Amino acid sequence: GIDADRVAELGSSRLALRTSMRNQLPAMVAAIDTTGVISRLVLQLGDDATVTARITRESTELLGLVVGMHVVALCKATAIRVRRADDAAVSEKTTNRIDGKITSVERGEAGDEVSLVLAGGVRLVGFAKAGSGLRVRGRAIAEIDEAAVVVALPV
Repeated sequence: GIDADRVAELGSSRLALRTSMRNQLPAMVAAIDTTGVISRLVLQLGDDATVTARITRESTELLGLVVGMHVVALCKATAIRVRRADDAAVSEKTTNRIDGKITSVERGEAGDEVSLVLAGGVRLVGFAKAGSGLRVRGRAIAEIDEAAVVVALPV
């Protein structure tokens, strides 16, 4: 069985974390707005790109987050929806809409895996609907729900 004490020991003794989150984006905290128990952080990804993360006030405090601090924005590729830049159906509910240039598309029955490069050279991987018609060198919009963005401290 699983030795819970050993798992806890390993978790607290390691300085780094291996994760399945393919999007690990260097960022700087540009703004923090805390209302009640929720904090919304605006993270600067490069010269022009930002992403907003919605986390708990407690997490903001535990990480000691302040404006100007360097962090890593993490997000699973499966949590990023990619659409053509000119797609009129782009969700209005999603706060994070980031423009990028398509660098690769891997077609799949369940969806197309799309890699984008954002302003400043930041790379992002997400998914589009199967048969999206997205093409390399085309423009696309990556949509990311604020709650899908995890904030981590670099090691």
